Amino acid sequence: MHKMSLLELLNFISESIELIQKRFETAEYWSNIIKLRDLISHHYIDIDAETIYMICDEKMEELKTNIQALSQSI
Repeated sequence: MHKMSLLELLNFISESIELIQKRFETAEYWSNIIKLRDLISHHYIDIDAETIYMICDEKMEELKTNIQALSQSI
């Protein structure tokens, strides 16, 4: 993969993480979490809403940090 293309992809991922985090902040009630799960999964019932919640709540910051570190190393 071309170096610039990889950097652009990492920037896109980073921006997407920020958008997810911003939208997740307003997800105060369980019904909003269910709607988020439906949106992400395009209405496939195999995605567990609790897993989506855990990822947004616990894993996004770690992913964002790793993406930023990878971007800086390019």
